[in-house]
Amino acid sequence: MIQPDQSALKARNRLIAMFLLLCILDVALVVAAQDRWAIGRILLTVVVMYFVIQGRKWAKWLLVGICSLLVASLITIVLALSSKLSVALTVGSLVMAVLSAAIAVYMVSSKDLNRYFSCKRKASFQ
Repeated sequence: MIQPDQSALKARNRLIAMFLLLCILDVALVVAAQDRWAIGRILLTVVVMYFVIQGRKWAKWLLVGICSLLVASLITIVLALSSKLSVALTVGSLVMAVLSAAIAVYMVSSKDLNRYFSCKRKASFQ
């Protein structure tokens, strides 16, 4: 069985930590905004993240797409509704947009993370 090296595992752990932070912030904003429909989006994103960690290429690109759409929608909402949103929702949304962008860029650009994904794919085919 192929095992990823330490730098690849650290990259995976960094991605998981960023994702957990994103989920915690997302849940806090959902509770603050009292938007119960967003729980389904959060659950979908968690399921996709599970498949990302398993090394599925389609899930990686789907999560990058979800993060990109999240960035665009959060910035649009803040710009359009800034006068109607509380300061906490505005700041939280902007922090979440930055974190989503960081996750998407990290998933695409990290060589260690891509090496982890390659090892997971090779291990699943054996």
